[in-house]
Amino acid sequence: MFIEKSNVIKTHIIKLEKDSDLLDSLTLYAEENNIQAAEINFIGAVQSAKVLYFNQEKKKYDEHIMDQPYEVLSGIGNISLLDDKPFVHVHIVLADSTGKAYGGHLDKGTKVWLIEAFIHEVDSKNLVRKFDENICLSVWS
Repeated sequence: MFIEKSNVIKTHIIKLEKDSDLLDSLTLYAEENNIQAAEINFIGAVQSAKVLYFNQEKKKYDEHIMDQPYEVLSGIGNISLLDDKPFVHVHIVLADSTGKAYGGHLDKGTKVWLIEAFIHEVDSKNLVRKFDENICLSVWS
């Protein structure tokens, strides 16, 4: 079990530009602002999406490319360090024009229409990811 108490030291409020890549934009912002530990949440819309589903049996990601506009019902995740660099880990829930919802692990290839995000930076220096061979994922160590 991993337990740590920390305090929010800064809240970043950002709007991502139309046509940008959602994951790349969040990662670049984290790198440029040296954010090492944070909580992320956002809403908005995307023009298309790429999400992943971690197949626990195969211990690998299944990829889903969604080539149409979606409302972002919820984007939630965190920033921690992986190989001494900020690593953005986000799950996203999307809705199509009929209201049907889809979700998964955000991947590069999701094209922004409009995203409004809060990044709550915390004072932790211990959120470091290491590869866990048992589950085949990089997780907080």
